[in-house]
Amino acid sequence: SLLRLLRSGIRKIKVLDYDTYTNHPEFPDVDLSLMKMMDGAPPINEVLSPRKLGRLILRILKTQLALDTVLDDVNNASSQEEAYKACFTKPRIGWFGILPNPQNFLPPPYAVDNWEKDSEFARQFFCGTNPVMIEVAKDPEKQLSQNIVNHFGKNKLQELTDKNQLLFVSYDDLADLKVNPHQMFPLPMNDESGPDGGPAPQVHPKFFYAPIVAFTYDYDKDELDVLGIQLERTDDARVYTKNTCGENEWLAVKCQVIAADSNMHQWVNHLGKTHFTMEPHIIASYNTLRQARHPLYTFLRQTSRDTLLLNWAARGSLVKYDANAFGDYQSPVGVGQVMQLINKMWSRYSFFESTGLPNELASRGFTEDVQIPAYLYREDGMKLWNAIGGFATDFVDEVFDSNEAVASDEVVQEWAKETTDPDKGAVKGFPTSFEDKETVAKVLQTIMWMASGLHAAVNFPQYDEFAYVPNKPWHLRADLSTMPEDDAEIREWMFENMFPHINTDDDWLRKSTNTLVTDEHAAIDSLAMVHLLTTPSESCLDNLSDRFERVGREAYDKFQKNLNVISEEIEARNEEAEKSNKAPYNYLNPSNVPSSIDI
Repeated sequence: SLLRLLRSGIRKIKVLDYDTYTNHPEFPDVDLSLMKMMDGAPPINEVLSPRKLGRLILRILKTQLALDTVLDDVNNASSQEEAYKACFTKPRIGWFGILPNPQNFLPPPYAVDNWEKDSEFARQFFCGTNPVMIEVAKDPEKQLSQNIVNHFGKNKLQELTDKNQLLFVSYDDLADLKVNPHQMFPLPMNDESGPDGGPAPQVHPKFFYAPIVAFTYDYDKDELDVLGIQLERTDDARVYTKNTCGENEWLAVKCQVIAADSNMHQWVNHLGKTHFTMEPHIIASYNTLRQARHPLYTFLRQTSRDTLLLNWAARGSLVKYDANAFGDYQSPVGVGQVMQLINKMWSRYSFFESTGLPNELASRGFTEDVQIPAYLYREDGMKLWNAIGGFATDFVDEVFDSNEAVASDEVVQEWAKETTDPDKGAVKGFPTSFEDKETVAKVLQTIMWMASGLHAAVNFPQYDEFAYVPNKPWHLRADLSTMPEDDAEIREWMFENMFPHINTDDDWLRKSTNTLVTDEHAAIDSLAMVHLLTTPSESCLDNLSDRFERVGREAYDKFQKNLNVISEEIEARNEEAEKSNKAPYNYLNPSNVPSSIDI
């Protein structure tokens, strides 16, 4: 991506132009033009700093070095299951582990020893990479399938609903997609070598369901549990429960759910709702507030660093429209349908309702009267949201002395106009004009939350969950139609036939860096990717003092003190969790939350 940037010519321009997403060649009749993006490569002032680039290169080198040290263990593993576990470095080496490992760059995550537990499966919907899907049931007969209602009985489900104990996740958008529709990997785009000149059969087929999962919440134990799972969207679809399945069958069913969740997480709630949604905001503020050197840009600049370059690079790699697209290689839905998912999300988007944390939580049933302490994304997120709101209010008070000053500020009005213009930012729900300080502060709060807390919550758990592939596979190579009937045979089948390939030859490094990636390296590439994507930032919310020297200094100092209190509370809770061998939740600790989408 960096080489492409140099070849295309780094621009130093004053105004950024908008562009639309073009239709994918494999779905030429599906319009993707609703969402806006930057036209061309980013300007020179949006390129990564030499220090940042150096840190990323070092991270990549450490990953490669760590993988090289475990290669023998992977090759000599007694089974595919053991090979997955062997991908991680050991914390100690030497006789009896007497020495710390200086190359312990890929430590085994918590999931390695806990991924099979129902409690861990459920916990990740509260505290994992995708904590923005789960909902509190309000009307189970409408929100759940008739199959689930019939299986458990509407009276039982209504009783749980009345106590706010029934929760669910429903992957409705996946139900509209085709399984294995694309031929872009590993074949050339729109290959016509199949029967009657049509697409050739998939060489590496990948499968997904559109599940519905029902959960129950135990207030006494403060714990979420799985009630039942429906994988298929048919009238006679089976409802799986732990009591009606064999042990390994139940594990396979849960893995199918997680694979579906991985795709909604990576493409919609991560790439779509943070990276791509942030982009028109960055362009609009760049073209208006930055050009006029408006003091509000001091605040917004902290939310935009590195994002334009990363998004541009993602469009040239992750969701690239050609045979080398990472999205086709790793995802069962394919890049063409990935873009459809993002477009569908954007068609329903409204700025304050979709990105403002309290409104977004309420839309999923987590209103103020529903108290679920185990939902740590919500608990920590609201603390951070409120702190950001206080900072935004104080900052606006330093910039404007009255509502009249806001209403008469031509630059601020131009910012609102460009952000909402259908031919420019096209952000629905954003104010078309500003009349008071409160609205300006609310906008700043919402943008900073999206760039900081929301992105941190969906990005930084990735190593802990995706690194050990059985816990969070990006795709699966088989659905349950080919699963053995004998439960004793299912576990081996899962590792040999269902999970992504893990390469075990000694030439994986060369092959995995080829221009055209190969399916046999999917697990290794996933591990390397999430290790890079979780590179810690040097510009977190609590260390921005030098960015507010000219304006907002007093507001930021107050904000920093509030953040320190939040950090102390989170760290104290995590210490208690670790004493009980529970997974900590540190992703919304302000000292770990970048102020922008910078990775």
